[in-house]
Amino acid sequence: MRATCLVVALVLAFAGRARGEEVTGDRKAAERHFRAGEKAYAAQNFEAAAINFDEAFKALSLPEIAFSAAQAHRRQYRVDPKLEYAKKAVEHYRYYLDRVKTGGKVGIAADAVGEMQREVDKLTSAGVKAAAAVVDVDRTRLGISPILGAEKRSDSMREIADLPDDKKLAITVTIDGKTVPPFQMVDVVDGPHTIHIEADGYIAVDTVERVVKGESKSAEIPMSPKPGKITVKTERGARVRIDGRAATGTSFEVPAGKHLVTVLRSGRETVSRDVEVGRGQDLVIEQSLRSTPRRRAVPFVLVAAAITGVITLGGVVYLGGLNGDVEDRLAAIRKGDQRPEVLDEYRDATARRSEVLTGTLVTGGITLGIVGVAAALYWLDRPDEEGVRLAPMASRSGAGVTLGGRF
Repeated sequence: MRATCLVVALVLAFAGRARGEEVTGDRKAAERHFRAGEKAYAAQNFEAAAINFDEAFKALSLPEIAFSAAQAHRRQYRVDPKLEYAKKAVEHYRYYLDRVKTGGKVGIAADAVGEMQREVDKLTSAGVKAAAAVVDVDRTRLGISPILGAEKRSDSMREIADLPDDKKLAITVTIDGKTVPPFQMVDVVDGPHTIHIEADGYIAVDTVERVVKGESKSAEIPMSPKPGKITVKTERGARVRIDGRAATGTSFEVPAGKHLVTVLRSGRETVSRDVEVGRGQDLVIEQSLRSTPRRRAVPFVLVAAAITGVITLGGVVYLGGLNGDVEDRLAAIRKGDQRPEVLDEYRDATARRSEVLTGTLVTGGITLGIVGVAAALYWLDRPDEEGVRLAPMASRSGAGVTLGGRF
């Protein structure tokens, strides 16, 4: 829906100073022409701005529109010093000053009307004639006003005072294959017309606009920004989150603007980066990952397990030798005719075997425990799915977001 309330505040403000004069007209048409004039003015196409502001003024005779039209005519006069531009500027400035006595742009208008009146007097005394006014009632005109997806539509028709500082995007517009300046009214025949619009970083638009005979139409055509693309080059097995949402693959289409890219992998420290992607930009991120303290500890734990394992293995080998000695002594005792010392040696060997068996079982248990710790450190070292969080933050001094979690 394009229905807006752009002029409500101005109408209310004007009601208090208009000395009972009632302002009526086509507000929606005035809004469309005013927005087109505002953009043309920002693009320093003052001729197109003047035409659009004049059309807006015809639709709704607000002093704010008159002032903006006067500004456009004054600047166009500086580009192309024709008497008709100066006279038109004077006419609009006087309309504004007749209705606005304080505040607003009264100071600028008062200075500018004097400047333009002097230019009119100078040209008139030099014998310069103003070009014959073209009767607009029978003219059929079409102006194309692209609405870029990133733009915010103004909520008021304010006076245009100074040139903006921001750099505007180059836009190419064709009507029926003929290139025309954006926002500028051009004469056309009545009926349908093929429109093509291109702008860097935006998806080209092809559409058809129908114009009725005798109509001056400002067509507002929305343009969608091209998505950006983020490609993340990192270790195999890593997972990527864009703005907290899981993403599949390594390349992702995202809206132009700022994004939070998070890379997660088991055994690696989670990395989060703020990146900014332009319209249609292909951003490549090469992200290395650092092992977590747990994963770095696994080799050392395994070395400890290997040491205790070697001790356990040595105990098993030694236990095998002791067991053979005990069996041999027991067999000799069973044959009889043995010295009394043989029984004592058998008892000593049995006791020694029990001690070695106990020690081997203990070191074996320790080895298994250490291996279990290493396995737990390795397999349970996974990033917390809820570890990365973005939360809004507000305070008296400002607002923003906080990044938190367990990494």
